[in-house]
Amino acid sequence: MRIILTISLLTVLSLVISCNNGKKSVETRESVFDHAGLLTVPQKDTIAALISNLEKEIGSQIAIFTIDSLGGENINEFSLRTAEKLRLGRAEFDDGILISVAVFNKAMRIEVGYGLEKIIGDEIAARILREDMAPRFREKDYNGGIKVTVEKIIQLIEDNQELIGQR
Repeated sequence: MRIILTISLLTVLSLVISCNNGKKSVETRESVFDHAGLLTVPQKDTIAALISNLEKEIGSQIAIFTIDSLGGENINEFSLRTAEKLRLGRAEFDDGILISVAVFNKAMRIEVGYGLEKIIGDEIAARILREDMAPRFREKDYNGGIKVTVEKIIQLIEDNQELIGQR
């Protein structure tokens, strides 16, 4: 009887594990793609935790994508293409944001989904880059620049939740 019960439990456990193979939960969805190697693992984890909390509490999504060089591509085109590939934001709200950084090109962009444009318009995104990210980047404080940018964006979304999804 014990052998049959043990085999049954192992079978159920293996089915549960196999059903979840290949699927990422919301908690494990990658949000920091640091291909330029600007951040340490603890720094990535801290930024990812901020982003994860926003997603859990409100639903809006943010991703960071750093690269060494654009290879001749425009930062705007790169950011838009990357945001579309990552499928950021909830479909019904289009509330995703991508923060792109190309180190060699000294280019950065905040790509804002339509559902957040009433909160973070082009002029606000440009101001955050100019006043918060760029000064820290000039000092080689990449973590500080990315973290403060994420914090400012999160604060704007939290303070204006009623505007999410409005176009």
